[in-house]
Amino acid sequence: MKQFPSTDITRKSGEILETALRGPVAITKYRRAKYVLMSAEHYETLTKGRDGREVFELDTVPDGVREEMLTAIDAELSRD
Repeated sequence: MKQFPSTDITRKSGEILETALRGPVAITKYRRAKYVLMSAEHYETLTKGRDGREVFELDTVPDGVREEMLTAIDAELSRD
């Protein structure tokens, strides 16, 4: 996570806001993170639990997901 000291808020506000669009930004005081600035979309994802990821056990993986995984593994192995 990119960090900016709190003293940069007025001098580098544009850079801080642009960086926060790409990912969370820590605002530090005395070199310790005190605040985190992030996009509204990122915040909503965190607070509403709409992560989008799913977890399966090996014996319950849906066929479509299994095929995607095997294709990705084959592609990765063929790069070596």
